[in-house]
Amino acid sequence: MTKTVMDIFPSGLYAEHDILTPEENEILIQKIHSMREEYGVGNTDDWYSGVYSPDNCFKLLCLTQVSEFKTLIDKVKTCVEDYARYYGSMSKYECVNGWYNIYTSGKYQEFHIHPDMIFSAVYFLRVPDGANGITFKRPMHSMLPPKNVQVETPWNQEVITAPPKEGTVVIFRSDLYHSVLPSNFKSERITVALNYK
Repeated sequence: MTKTVMDIFPSGLYAEHDILTPEENEILIQKIHSMREEYGVGNTDDWYSGVYSPDNCFKLLCLTQVSEFKTLIDKVKTCVEDYARYYGSMSKYECVNGWYNIYTSGKYQEFHIHPDMIFSAVYFLRVPDGANGITFKRPMHSMLPPKNVQVETPWNQEVITAPPKEGTVVIFRSDLYHSVLPSNFKSERITVALNYK
């Protein structure tokens, strides 16, 4: 008797570290702080998290229009195109929108997707101790899970959290549900979200 067990329909998660230098990071952090002075808490109307959403410029200002972000956007584009090769795609991809997120203690983002996009990226500019990463939800859901699961395996995990690390970009398919869970920490967790297609 011969058996075959294989992964089917895998979903990849890509991470590249040290995308920018600490000096380049600091320039972007300062720029984001100056933009927050203009936009305040930003757009909280589109999210269930409402007033507990991170401060942001979502739908208020696209970071592709801000010259200080060009280097980051171009470097992430290279990573996106590398990641796309794992899907068999040799095409070029362009960043179509982007925004910053500033989380403070207790703020969060509910599970969501990025409609009408192919790849999404989150770049970690600042990560204080105790701040959460990005939590991803299993893309395929079964109505009835296996009984009496005693060992965690990649096949039975319902959520996976990509740990946050300053200078790291995490890239994923845009239809993969993801969130930032609330946590308690000092200082600010600052990220840039970018969409490519």
